[in-house]
Amino acid sequence: MPTASQWVLVMAKWWLVLTVAMGSAIASAQPGSSVPPSVPSQAVAGTESAEIAAKVAERRVAQLAAQQDVIAKRWQDELEAVDRLKKQRASWRRDRELRDSLSTSLDTANRLSATTKDLEVARARLVNARRSYLTAIEDELGAGPVPLRRTALERAKRALASQLSSAPHRIVLPDLGVDLLADPEELDQRAAELRASEDELSREAIGLAAQAQVLEHLAQLRKQHERAGDLVNRDDDQPHRNTPRKTTDGTDEVAAGSWGDNPHSPSSPPGPSLPGGENYVPIVLADVIDASTISTFAAAERSGDPAQRAVAARAAHDAVARRIDQVRRLRGDIELRAKKLRAAH
Repeated sequence: MPTASQWVLVMAKWWLVLTVAMGSAIASAQPGSSVPPSVPSQAVAGTESAEIAAKVAERRVAQLAAQQDVIAKRWQDELEAVDRLKKQRASWRRDRELRDSLSTSLDTANRLSATTKDLEVARARLVNARRSYLTAIEDELGAGPVPLRRTALERAKRALASQLSSAPHRIVLPDLGVDLLADPEELDQRAAELRASEDELSREAIGLAAQAQVLEHLAQLRKQHERAGDLVNRDDDQPHRNTPRKTTDGTDEVAAGSWGDNPHSPSSPPGPSLPGGENYVPIVLADVIDASTISTFAAAERSGDPAQRAVAARAAHDAVARRIDQVRRLRGDIELRAKKLRAAH
């Protein structure tokens, strides 16, 4: 058994060890310490808040995209039904069914237009939410998180960078001049830059052509709707359906069943705005096509007239196509020059 003096010596040693440990812990928390401080809680909270906002924006985009697909499929089915009615023998019954089908398809086109616009807004908000999330991640990484947290943040950062790289952005063409003193390697680099710009412009041209086609179809549908309504009004055998009658207060009222009571009547069909529209086009192509074409496109987009928008989309497509031809010819000249320089050496 240890004596009392030995117990005192043991306790003194343990007290010394405890004091040194506590002193090291306190020193590590002081400014200038070699041990890295923990990440501030506000940085972590900011990252988590930005992540939640990005996920909410993603769910909204997915919801609207699924809704758009359903409405687009319904619209296509209704257009096919209209085409079948148009092939049938003309009759009063056929004309009434055609009128009703055209009215229904226009209503669906309006819903498709509204959903498409909501989807475009949601996608823009998603881009902004992802950028805010990326900024929050970079701020937290700069604060020195623990290794496990750093790995997760860097993984999320790579995913966000990939997602943001495909977001709509302004197309900036490279310098279209040719350096006569450039060597073949420099010319190859210029040709590669021009090819990349050519690919970007081609994608925009395809989108504009598809947009114009949808709008032209919608404008034609609207005209058919009006013609069908005129036909029904001319051939209808109810001569008193638009006869005014007196109400209790002495004012005239259109008889029930008149087209004027119907907000979707053939005489005033609803004007859908832009199914499949691309309202970021004036930004994406601002440095590619002339300002007047951009201005006309923006004005047509605000007009709500599918025929006017179709014309503007075709004009923008043609302007992009001319720019593609210019870039393609320049790229061909540069590639030919590089080939000749290599042959000369």
